Amino acid sequence: MNKWLLVAPVLAASFSVQADLMISGVVDGPLPNGLPKAVEIYVTSDITDLSVYGVGSANNGGGSDGQEFTFPAESVTAGSYIYVASDTAGFEAFFGPMDNFHESGAMSINGDDAIELFKNGAVIDVYGDINVDGTGEVWDHLDGWAYRNTNAEPNLGVFDASGWTYSGTNALDGETTNASAAAPMPIATFTTTFTTIDDGEGPTEPPPSISLGSCYEPATLISAVQGSGDEVAISGQVVVEGIVTGFNDDGFFVQEEYSDSDGDDATSEGIFIFGTPSAGIAAGSVVRVLGTTGEYYDNSQISAETMLDCGPAAEVPYPVTIPMPFSGVLDLESVEGMLAEVTDATIYTLDNFTRYGEINVSDGLKWTPSDVAVPLSPEFYEAEANADANILLIADDSGSQYPSTINYYSTPEFDGLNYGNAPRVGDTVTASGPVFYSFGDYRILPTKETFAITSKREALPEVSGGDVTIASFNVLNYFNGETLSDGTVTFDYDANRGAESAEEFELQQARIVEALIAIDADVVGLIEIENDGFKRGSAIHQLVNELNKAVGKRVYSYARNHNPAVTGTDAISNAIIYKHRQVAKLGQMRGIELPTQDNNGDTVAMRNALVQRFVHKRTGDTFAVVVNHFKSKGSQCFEDQNSPSELDSIQGSCNALRVSASVALGKALNKMWLPKKVLILGDLNAYSQEDPIAVLTDYSPQERGYTITTAVNTEMNNGESVPVKRGFGYKAVKEEFEPNGFSYFFYGSDQVGSLDHILASPAAMRSVVDFGHWNINALELYQTQYDQALTYYNGELGDLIDFTGVGPFRSSDHDPVIISLDMKKPWYWHKRH
Repeated sequence: MNKWLLVAPVLAASFSVQADLMISGVVDGPLPNGLPKAVEIYVTSDITDLSVYGVGSANNGGGSDGQEFTFPAESVTAGSYIYVASDTAGFEAFFGPMDNFHESGAMSINGDDAIELFKNGAVIDVYGDINVDGTGEVWDHLDGWAYRNTNAEPNLGVFDASGWTYSGTNALDGETTNASAAAPMPIATFTTTFTTIDDGEGPTEPPPSISLGSCYEPATLISAVQGSGDEVAISGQVVVEGIVTGFNDDGFFVQEEYSDSDGDDATSEGIFIFGTPSAGIAAGSVVRVLGTTGEYYDNSQISAETMLDCGPAAEVPYPVTIPMPFSGVLDLESVEGMLAEVTDATIYTLDNFTRYGEINVSDGLKWTPSDVAVPLSPEFYEAEANADANILLIADDSGSQYPSTINYYSTPEFDGLNYGNAPRVGDTVTASGPVFYSFGDYRILPTKETFAITSKREALPEVSGGDVTIASFNVLNYFNGETLSDGTVTFDYDANRGAESAEEFELQQARIVEALIAIDADVVGLIEIENDGFKRGSAIHQLVNELNKAVGKRVYSYARNHNPAVTGTDAISNAIIYKHRQVAKLGQMRGIELPTQDNNGDTVAMRNALVQRFVHKRTGDTFAVVVNHFKSKGSQCFEDQNSPSELDSIQGSCNALRVSASVALGKALNKMWLPKKVLILGDLNAYSQEDPIAVLTDYSPQERGYTITTAVNTEMNNGESVPVKRGFGYKAVKEEFEPNGFSYFFYGSDQVGSLDHILASPAAMRSVVDFGHWNINALELYQTQYDQALTYYNGELGDLIDFTGVGPFRSSDHDPVIISLDMKKPWYWHKRH
């Protein structure tokens, strides 16, 4: 048989492609020394900083070696080429001088090795198979264009001004299909034309081409191209005809007329056309396209070669409905390329909203499994599986990063994108547009006319009033700066974990004050406030002053102790503020030191718990609040570095140390003289069903299904880990009053859960009137946070984006938790008053 071989360089036509960079050629040199080894990369879009890209080789089927060469921080323009080669001399002998040439040992390859192209550490294009060793075999071309001398003898190829000359059969092997792009790549230096080398079985002609034809002549049905599988069912050139339903930045979508539908729900009636539409083609136009079918990162498409505008369609297709949930009901592959709609879908993450214009929706929020179920239980695994189920994206029609506008959202009708109208997790979305598959997810591409969002913001907390209202509020590192000897305030000091400038601090403080005024609680436990004492100029003093200034009179005071050591030694502390006309302090605020851990010479510590007793002035009833901030899940403890168990991994770093904190806290409170009404509140850094909460509440090993143990290397139990026998009997108020409430959204998992808790003693639990989370922070767009808003979105992108507004929303990253209690007059109060 004959092989079609690449033998002479030619000038190729220009194609549009779907990535900023793509591998367009790989060379295993035929010179006597086997050089050069090189890769050609085509630039499809202007790039201002090439340093986020790099290449690496995968040798002898041994899998990826990762990114071995990173490009310098330079700019390149669309339509140009980048060359990375093993050495300068061999490369120039092979090709002559090139404009954008880089020398790298990463190109120490042979003709059977694979090449990977990286962006931000992730693979965006691959040539060859990283897991297959093709030594001695014809290179298995999975991607792009190749130049390779496959003969045993060197120097069979001679390159001169007239091009390449070869002798022998199978002198050079290559092919023209691109598995990831489903179309010939843009080609330049390495591009060659085809000829036939006769291997003795007679000449073979190339397959005949087909013609576009005229409008409304017979054409291949789009459903036949799509087929019922994950990939196109027809390979090669086709002519299709359909109605334009929408556009992407590098193509458009067409869908069959109703009269040409095949009536099979398993086959899609739409497909993406890769290529620039001819002038005059708009949504609703009938278009006839000649092109080559294929898959681009698993999205079916036709790469257009020619097309014909057939005028407006008699009717525009109605969108198919994607139900929520759709898992087990509708395979989204069957509507790939078609016009579709989703209604009342829930936003569960906005991770890529400002970066790529994407909104991720599902049938509801994604829950942290250990917030809704005991670890290792069947319910836990059910919640874990749901994290990846029923996911659909609402996407912008541009592939650019950090777009100045988002076509379906940032419009004059929305008055731009700003602090007041930014989307938030939990909002509901209705959207209609073509379905597109990219980067592992199906997405709908709506327009401003086919997109609607319903905000679920609550202007005020919905907690019914009792005699006393108490709240827990993490204020996200409220640091008010350091006053220098000349009276100026600086935010540039080692202890500072909060605002980095006066402007950032003013925005942060204004939002916290707005939130505290709206919460309107009689007592508030504050978490993550600067630990700089209680005197004038301290963080707690300034916050209370600003709060009183905002309400117009002296309403709030703060609890204190003459000994500043009560708040511990960490840069942040807890604090307690209260309305002195409603409640009065009973004694000074006290502190409880929680255990520390020796982690191979490093001390792991957490903030002191703060305890304050109060009397309700009207009734004389007493209560105590205990404000906490347990060790976070972010940094590691001893157990995490020494064979962590599955339970440790599930519950995050330092779980055992938080268990020890719960035990130490429970024992310390038992020894204190306190009222019967005690509320443990704060950021416990443990989700609702995790071990530390169980220990403080209703834990028993039999009911839980496993034994909870404390941490090693602490001051407790001679440094040994011991089993916890039973819980301390406090009640998780959330479980009775708002079991579906939450206070935190973790962007690492796109899941919600409660890290902030109020646990009540039995007497306090009997007095609870109401309880709730006020979701003003966790669900809000991260880029509206005070430091993000000012750093990235304060006028840099014009008037369309401004996240610098003031209100209670995104005043922190944790939501406040609020409880109201009824107070009863004690027997002696009746006699004395």
